[in-house]
Amino acid sequence: MGFNLGKNGTTTSEKSSSSAKVLDLSNTGLTKVTSDVYGRTGTTDLILSNNSIQTLPSEMGKMTSVIIFKIDHNILEGSLIGEIRQMSKLKHLDVSYNSMTGMPAEIGQLSNLETLDYSHNNISGLPNELTNLKNGLKEFDLTGNPLSREKISNLKVSPPNTKIIF
Repeated sequence: MGFNLGKNGTTTSEKSSSSAKVLDLSNTGLTKVTSDVYGRTGTTDLILSNNSIQTLPSEMGKMTSVIIFKIDHNILEGSLIGEIRQMSKLKHLDVSYNSMTGMPAEIGQLSNLETLDYSHNNISGLPNELTNLKNGLKEFDLTGNPLSREKISNLKVSPPNTKIIF
């Protein structure tokens, strides 16, 4: 395991195994994602949990090798960036415990997505494009969001093989 000192004075670690390149910057006090992160285009597991990140730069789309992306327990608002669609290998996306109010339609382009965790946000509506994930999405967690029963019921009909938690 190598350690690098980030520009903001925080220590970061990058662990490599035979197949995964993990960039774990959880609990490091990050307030924004810089080129030190999105410049690592070979990263497969990107963990930015438990920080103070408010927004994501569009350059995150360069990280096309990411399979696991955890940005839970931050202070993200609004919606994820549309460039998330460029992370086409993404299987696990965790944006739980933020202040997200929306979900980009581009999530529907992530055909490899298996788990999607949007729990404990402020999501009140869902994009129709989620139905594009019906064949691969196994689990979708919406616990703790102000979604109407009608929206949840409609969603349960759309991706029949998906376990929806709310």
